[in-house]
Amino acid sequence: MKSSNDYLDAVQKKLGLSSDYKLAKHYGVAKSTISRYRSGRPLDNDIAWNVAEDLGIDPAEVIAVAEIERAKRSQDEEGLRVWKRRFQAVTHSAATIFGVIAIPYWDAVADKLCILC
Repeated sequence: MKSSNDYLDAVQKKLGLSSDYKLAKHYGVAKSTISRYRSGRPLDNDIAWNVAEDLGIDPAEVIAVAEIERAKRSQDEEGLRVWKRRFQAVTHSAATIFGVIAIPYWDAVADKLCILC
């Protein structure tokens, strides 16, 4: 599973932001806020939402990761179980949707994917 830092790194790469200072400026927060995220503080939900939008992914995925990190920090075992289930639901839903979208095109690409054909 990804971490908040993984998502922040992905945003920096995608937007060409060369430093945490520029990342902080992009989100309108202090550099110290990004530093706290980098040192293990979970993303605030509004930042998680913005990160997801910048990456073009479901905000529920990034929020779930932040909530998992929050539950781990507070040693909330029940919260950890709940948010892990939610994360799996979100990521499995995306995989299912992709699979359903790809089905009509399977015949067109199946022969190109087969290394034995």
